[in-house]
Amino acid sequence: MEPQSVRKTYRYNLNPTPEQDRAFDRTVTLCCHIYNAAIGERREAWQKCGVSVDYYQQKAVLPGIKEAMPEYAEVNAQVLQDVVLRVDRAFQAFFQCMREGQTPGSPRFHGRDPYTSFTYSQYGNSATLDGGVLCLSKVGRILIRLHRPLEGTPKTLTINREADGWYVCISCADVPAQPLPATGQDTGIDLGI
Repeated sequence: MEPQSVRKTYRYNLNPTPEQDRAFDRTVTLCCHIYNAAIGERREAWQKCGVSVDYYQQKAVLPGIKEAMPEYAEVNAQVLQDVVLRVDRAFQAFFQCMREGQTPGSPRFHGRDPYTSFTYSQYGNSATLDGGVLCLSKVGRILIRLHRPLEGTPKTLTINREADGWYVCISCADVPAQPLPATGQDTGIDLGI
């Protein structure tokens, strides 16, 4: 029998400098603007022309946005592409619910507070881990508290703002599964509570 593997996410506390903290805030703000613009574009295209806009069409516009508005050049291209992918997933979930006969709310605009994270979709190109330092393109080297080792192959990396600071979530594939040993005892669960 082959050893089983799972996908696992490891969460670590970041210790950014004040300048890096501002860069994170700026990135989240710019990502929120792109998210809202992408939703607005899809709604307007449907309402005015009856045309659907997809992920690839919106992704193709990003380099032009970076040229026209230089502040978006401060954000890594993968991060902006992931924002458009989030919008696409939100609309896919909306249409899936519609097909199933449910009455979902359409994807909505986000204010600054609900939008708290951004993702580097490919570990290794613009986001790497070097010992106790996280190296991010367009941000720099950030100290990270590695309280446990990573297992498996890192795939994606998400920077998340919470009430007590910034965290990084590293999603790893091919993590060896560690099933619990059999105890020989039965367990009962009361679902009527």
